Amino acid sequence: MSGEFPEFSVRLDTFSSAVWYRGKRGRYLIEGSRCAACGQRYFPPRAGLLCPACGTRSMEPYRCADHGEVVARVMDDMGFPAWGYGDDLPRVMVVVRLDDGIHVLGDVVDLAPGDDAPPGSRVRAEFRKHRREDTGAWVYGFRFVFDRD
Repeated sequence: MSGEFPEFSVRLDTFSSAVWYRGKRGRYLIEGSRCAACGQRYFPPRAGLLCPACGTRSMEPYRCADHGEVVARVMDDMGFPAWGYGDDLPRVMVVVRLDDGIHVLGDVVDLAPGDDAPPGSRVRAEFRKHRREDTGAWVYGFRFVFDRD
């Protein structure tokens, strides 16, 4: 590790602004894809790929549900400071089964000290700030909060 290359992990992919731009709706809206022929839903999106269920190439954008139920959870008390995830520790990371059956991974935020997100808890997705990049720009995306309704 040096001052010129502060990351100690190797990046396996290269940055592509075109791919990043095309995938932004999936990061900000929890958008997946749905096969127009058979109705099967997928997340992350499978644009341009064959549907495994029916074999057609007729994928269309699909806005996933915003509410769901916690299926599994883990407490992250170490974080990964090199990517800016060491600031909000401890984090409660959860797998959520959305109301439309799609599973997503995310964080539960706005927990009081000692609170937990046990399996079966109802949560909803909200658009939030995640962290700052090295350039100072904010990274946004969805996080989960308890559904009090």
